[in-house]
Amino acid sequence: MSAGEPGDPGGWVLEDRTTAEPLAPEDDAAHRLALLDDVGRGRAPQVVRLLRPVATAAFSRRDALLPGFAAAQEAARGHGFAPVVRPVGGRMAPYHRGVLVVDVVGRSDDPVAGTTARFELVADAVVAVLGDLGLDARRGELPREYCPGEHSVHVVSPSGTSKVAGTAQRQTRRAHLVSTLLVLDGSDALRAVTTDVYRALGLDLDPSTVGSVADHVARGSGATGAPAGGAAVVQEVGRALADRLLEALAGRVER
Repeated sequence: MSAGEPGDPGGWVLEDRTTAEPLAPEDDAAHRLALLDDVGRGRAPQVVRLLRPVATAAFSRRDALLPGFAAAQEAARGHGFAPVVRPVGGRMAPYHRGVLVVDVVGRSDDPVAGTTARFELVADAVVAVLGDLGLDARRGELPREYCPGEHSVHVVSPSGTSKVAGTAQRQTRRAHLVSTLLVLDGSDALRAVTTDVYRALGLDLDPSTVGSVADHVARGSGATGAPAGGAAVVQEVGRALADRLLEALAGRVER
C-alpha cells in the first residue's frame, strides 16, 4: 500500500455511500470488480468505500459449486434476500440496511503476500471502534459460525457471544479488495435466512453465532454510547472506522 495525496491515483480516498441510494446487488458486485481493475491499473485512487446495502445473500464461488446451491438461492429469496455471487471468498454472508459494508481497495505489486496483514489491519480497526463504544469486541473464529474465519470479530457480553463482523478478500495481479460486513442491527432476519440457506447448502451452523452490535447493547452489556441500526448511526460508525483505516493505511507501504 502506498500513501499519497487524495485524488492522486497513488493515494487513499474515502467514498461514503451510506446515505446514497444503494445499488442493486448485481450492479454493486460488478462495480466492485470494475473498481478493483481500475485501482490495479492506476486509473483510480485506492479507496475505502462505505455503504448500506439492500437485503442480499452474498454467496461465494465455492457455494455456487455445492449441489444445494439452487435450493439455497430459493431459500434466500423466500426471506426477501436477493442471491448474488460475490467477488470475494468465504461462505454465504447475508446483509441488509442494518449492516455497514466497508470495502478497502488497494494496489500492490504482490497482493497475495500481504493477505494476512490486511485481514489483521481491518479486523483490528473494527475491534478498536467497537471498543470505543464500550463493547468487549475480540478477533477470532467462533465454533460453527457463519462464513467462518480467524479474522471474524465477535462481541462478548453477559447475555452471550456472537459474531458481528466478518471479512473476505480477493486479489488480482495488481490489486486487492478487502470487504468487511459489520452488523449493527437486525440480526433476527439475518439469522433466519442464514439458517435456511446453510441447511440447503449442507453447511454446519450454530444460529446463535449470528448477531449484531445492537443485540449486546439491548441485552444489558453495559456498553455506553453503542449504537442500534439506522442511517445516522451507520454513517457515524462508518466514519469512525474509515478514519482508523485511512490512518493505518497511510502509514503502510505494500510492494
